[in-house]
Amino acid sequence: MTRARSPRGWLWWCAAVLGGVGLIVLVLSLFMAYVGRVLVHDDAFADRVTRSLEDPRVAEFVALRITDVVITQQPDLTALRPILVVVTRGVVGSAPFRAMVRPAVRRVHSALLTSTAENILLAVPDVGVLIRESLKSVGPAAADRVPARLQPVLQIEGAALAVQAAGRVLGTVSRLRPFGRLGLLAAVICLGVAVVISPTRRDTLLSTGVGVATVGTVLALLVPAGRLLVAVTIPDASAAGAAAGLWGAFFSPLRVAGVIVAAVGVALAVAALPNELVDPRAMRGNLWDLVSRPRERTLEEAGRVAGIGLAGLVALFSPGLALSIAMVVSGALLLLFAFAEARRLIQPHLPVIVQGEDEHVRVAPVALVGVRIVVFLAVGVGLAALLLRLRPRTEVVVVASGGACNGAVDLCERPLNQVVFPGAHNAMGSAMNPAWLFPNQDLDIPRLLGRGVRAFLLDPYLGNRLGDQVKTDFAAVPHANRKIAEVIGPDAWAAGMRVREQLVGEPGTSDIYLCHGFCELGAVRLVPVLRTFVEFLVTHPGEVIILDFEDYAPPAAIASAFEESGLIAYVYQGPMGPTWPTLGEMVASGGRVVVLGEYDVTGVPWMHMAWEGLMAETPYTFPTQEDFSCRPNRGTPRGGLFLINHWIETTPTPKPSNAQIVNQQDVIVRRARQCQRERGMVPNIIAVDFAGIGDVVGAARRLNGLEAQ
Repeated sequence: MTRARSPRGWLWWCAAVLGGVGLIVLVLSLFMAYVGRVLVHDDAFADRVTRSLEDPRVAEFVALRITDVVITQQPDLTALRPILVVVTRGVVGSAPFRAMVRPAVRRVHSALLTSTAENILLAVPDVGVLIRESLKSVGPAAADRVPARLQPVLQIEGAALAVQAAGRVLGTVSRLRPFGRLGLLAAVICLGVAVVISPTRRDTLLSTGVGVATVGTVLALLVPAGRLLVAVTIPDASAAGAAAGLWGAFFSPLRVAGVIVAAVGVALAVAALPNELVDPRAMRGNLWDLVSRPRERTLEEAGRVAGIGLAGLVALFSPGLALSIAMVVSGALLLLFAFAEARRLIQPHLPVIVQGEDEHVRVAPVALVGVRIVVFLAVGVGLAALLLRLRPRTEVVVVASGGACNGAVDLCERPLNQVVFPGAHNAMGSAMNPAWLFPNQDLDIPRLLGRGVRAFLLDPYLGNRLGDQVKTDFAAVPHANRKIAEVIGPDAWAAGMRVREQLVGEPGTSDIYLCHGFCELGAVRLVPVLRTFVEFLVTHPGEVIILDFEDYAPPAAIASAFEESGLIAYVYQGPMGPTWPTLGEMVASGGRVVVLGEYDVTGVPWMHMAWEGLMAETPYTFPTQEDFSCRPNRGTPRGGLFLINHWIETTPTPKPSNAQIVNQQDVIVRRARQCQRERGMVPNIIAVDFAGIGDVVGAARRLNGLEAQ
């Protein structure tokens, strides 16, 4: 004979189910209402995007993209890239620019909501007019060269699947948004009915309050958690900063909504607490006991100790984060005490509970459920961020040489002085570096290597970092002032000195940098650049490269950088001429980097003096293409190696438009063969500006007698 279930038992289960459903509906409704309000409407979406431009990280990213568009349309402005970035950054922060962006963003949003959209196109064509006006105060000639109408700032073609998926999601949210408010009402009704029908109303009210407070806390934590995950999942620093800024612009108000919901939940929980627990003094004691009381279970005690230790580490190593957490926790505790005091004030006016009814409320287990959920989520996000930041890098894939040297088996049997190397003049100065003024290259060194460049002309200096800039240490090398003035010209020298004199402050530790004339106009540390060559040589075992240093730093400092970077393991240690090693011999020996110095190689046996019998060159100051010549310049008339300087000199602003002309394969081959006839030497290094333009690599292959790739 079965015993009938107690009605109180059925009511308790019904209350529990209604409470759970109410919390789930509450979460979905809040999210649906907020996302629908922010992402569905064109105006709301455009408002958030334009508001995000107030974030310096977003403004910087947009300024860099617009600058790239300007330079793409007018390559001769490459030399002024840092100035353009500063000017464009000011334009991006202006009200007229935001007014231009708003309709463009609305068009993008409408396209996303169109199920047939296949491309994302963000165009702000008239921004060129704003940049022109702002640049006039810097240089009217440069301002006139800025295109009045610009190409799209953001364009993603052929993204049909991704764009249409985003459109479908937004369309679904748009259709369901009207149910958001109904869902909130349904959630409130479910939670209210659960409390009313429950046989243990206080227990259910406490559980409901803790659940609502947990929902609000999780909503509030979505903002910093999302920002953290965005920062660690996007490898590019500027893009990650912009994404974090956009996340904040769209979801920062969600934190306010979360705090309000959490406060409502805390108020409900406090209303359910027994009288003796509402006393603020008792609450303070219970909170302190929660932290300080040793636990009987080993696992719980280990967790308590680990939590205390983690809090100490955060306070020591991230005081700003620790202060933010402390302020949030303090605010939450103050709010809790305020609710407790309010409950104490209204207690005399509340109905008296009959003895035996709801006298037992399991406070600790119920409250800890919410605490555990929040802690687990926070720890989970933190661990995810840590794992993403520490995730192993892609395994190094060694590109098998297949017995080839510099891409061809035929070159392995040739001596070094019979091989043509495509080269990059002032290779360290790249237009991809936004802090480099007057760059000579469009690509950075990793991309030059990937393109096929194998000879690099580099200028090392000693310098001291002052904030974001580097101050050149001219006193370290006596010949530096005279040589630099000869190379870059008196006007550029005087301008650089004026910039240098404006840098004041206590200089940092001396280090070796790659610069051109003045590190104040652009500088990169030598050691990371040398590590770039190491990474390339590890993955390309059949490649030989030449590094020609126009050295304005002591040779011992350069040698130290080779040791620190690990590139010393790949340096060719043997003699250079009169018997030259073949590329195959260099590859077999492991010494695949030839290092030349132009002024001083004292004490560094593997660094060879370029201009004392080893290398010859052509002049390097040609105002026009018609002025190109093969006349002897530095070095001996017939050195072992022959350097052809192949660029049009427009100091201090190199022009990509000139490279479009002189870097063409036929032009390079014709001049190199003429110089070979006149000088009787193989042109071993053909150094060009903007090696990413034209085809210096293809020209070198033709001169080496190889088939075109």
